[in-house]
Amino acid sequence: MSIFEYDKEEEERKLRKVEFEAGVAEAEIKAKKEAAIEMAKTGISEVQIASILKIEKTVICQWFREEENACSEMD
Repeated sequence: MSIFEYDKEEEERKLRKVEFEAGVAEAEIKAKKEAAIEMAKTGISEVQIASILKIEKTVICQWFREEENACSEMD
C-alpha cells in the first residue's frame, strides 16, 4: 500500500480510539468535580482540594460557581 492510499478500516479504528479516550477524560473530569464538591462540603479549602486532585484552583472555583457555592478570594 502506498502512503497515499486510504485505509478506511484503519482510519475508523483511529477515530474510535480518539472518541474512547475523550470519553474517558470527560468521565475523569466529572469524577474530580464531584469529589471536589464533596470535599468542600466537609470544609476542605479550595487550595487543599486543588492540591489533592491536581487541578488548578481557578478550575475548582469555577466548578464551585457552577454549583453556586462560594469560593474564597483568589490568591
